[in-house]
Amino acid sequence: MGALETPLCGLLGIRHAILLAGMAGGPNTPELVGAVSRAGGLGVLGVSGTTADATAEATRAAVRLAGGAPVGVNLQLAGATDATTTRERMLKVLAPFREELGLPPDPPPPPAPDPPLVLLEAALDAGARVVTTWHDPAPVLPVAGAAGVPVLAMTTSVAGALAARAAGADAVIAQGSESGGHRSRFGPGAATASETGTLALVPQVVDALGHGVPVVASGGIADGRGIAAALLVGAQGVSLGTLFLAATESGVTDTYRRALRETLPQDTVVTDAVTGRPARWIRNRIVDALVTANAGTLGWGAQGALMADLRREATRQGRADLMTMLAGQAAAIGAEPRPADRIVRDLVEGTGAALAAARG
Repeated sequence: MGALETPLCGLLGIRHAILLAGMAGGPNTPELVGAVSRAGGLGVLGVSGTTADATAEATRAAVRLAGGAPVGVNLQLAGATDATTTRERMLKVLAPFREELGLPPDPPPPPAPDPPLVLLEAALDAGARVVTTWHDPAPVLPVAGAAGVPVLAMTTSVAGALAARAAGADAVIAQGSESGGHRSRFGPGAATASETGTLALVPQVVDALGHGVPVVASGGIADGRGIAAALLVGAQGVSLGTLFLAATESGVTDTYRRALRETLPQDTVVTDAVTGRPARWIRNRIVDALVTANAGTLGWGAQGALMADLRREATRQGRADLMTMLAGQAAAIGAEPRPADRIVRDLVEGTGAALAAARG
């Protein structure tokens, strides 16, 4: 068996214990998802914020491109949160950036997405065979169980891992503080803003759950060395997001890809100012302005909706200083554009080489 052929592979029906993180909002195109699955990992389609029709269409395309390998679907399950500021205050902070991009002072509300369970049912009907979740997985477990598909719940804490397992999750993704993306905080003590690094979190989650429950490491892993370290502390696989943003099949722009190559660990910041929930963003003019303003947010859901047209227009204009770009602290590692199957192959080979070197 290879280094990345672990018991997790049997649970998911894959050859290599490499998962594509469920990045919603466009990065995980059907082409990227299908390519990762076809290469032996698990491609995961992030569908939150879309509609059932769009989810079904994208899932069918990913399944077709996967060539018979399984495809997963990721759902963001956190409910809306209360505002800590007013819309007028946020519009005042954003006004100079909106004017610079040629946008009206006050954006219209974006179309409402379908609820997570509706999206899940659409994805399962279209052929998804694994479910990964962000936040408490309990709402999706009956639907996934009826379909006979495993559920992997992402969490940032031991308490969250225990809660996910008690609810019925088949495996846990342990999300370390280095990760890009939103924090999956739930369970006892979830209100704390403290974070734990991946290599400290994974073995504690493994010990708490027992070695029969697969634990997947996520955060700060971008090559075979990082995967080898995760395996050595007890992980049965890895979930990678930032690394795959650079893949030629991903839905990000070349401006975003260039920013990843130039991003050092200190060039990112964890803040709730962009969407209303903590996430790690590449620091630039707009992110720094939101953090410095310390104006509060409109809450999870409403804050992201307020930012939606600004984000799209900055992306369309290629404005790296005004784009809101998620990225982990290992963004610059392996950030050169490559096909996704090449990334998977390099990870598998790099992991084997790192483990061989560790053994002397």
